[in-house]
Amino acid sequence: MEIQVIRDHLDIVKLQEKMNAIVFDYLDTSNNYPKAMRGLNPLYSQVTTYYKEYVDHRSGELPSANTYWHLFIDCCAKLCYFLAASTYYSSNALQKTPEKVERLLTIAAYSLPGIEQEENELLLTDIFALLKEVLEDEEKMTTIRNEVLAQKGDVKQCLEQFKAFVDEELTA
Repeated sequence: MEIQVIRDHLDIVKLQEKMNAIVFDYLDTSNNYPKAMRGLNPLYSQVTTYYKEYVDHRSGELPSANTYWHLFIDCCAKLCYFLAASTYYSSNALQKTPEKVERLLTIAAYSLPGIEQEENELLLTDIFALLKEVLEDEEKMTTIRNEVLAQKGDVKQCLEQFKAFVDEELTA
């Protein structure tokens, strides 16, 4: 199901509803990680493509940190985390964890706004816990944690981080 773009903005409510339904159905209640991954992947592709095209269309200028973009980046960070978790847990434990999981977790941490709010503070703790498991590199983990906490979930910085990630992701 493709999320509609209305007047140049992705329908955040539909995106959140779809993501929440997948997370509830396949992560929270059944631990069906492969199905969650298959459901979240198209949403991830759509938001990254949408954001890249949106910013490119404005000659690289980032959107303002208004309520819409706060909701957008919040949803994107959570989407990246859930996709990383479902990818990580659905892969065979004997296989090397893909770099994509590390990149998704890292951008989820860097692009999560409002990290002082309880819900996002708890999510950030979960992101860091899984990232620590994936990285197995305490020094790198400490660097990421310190940078994210110094950023304080500032929406403008989150949008910048996500732009850099999307540019790299879609040109790779």
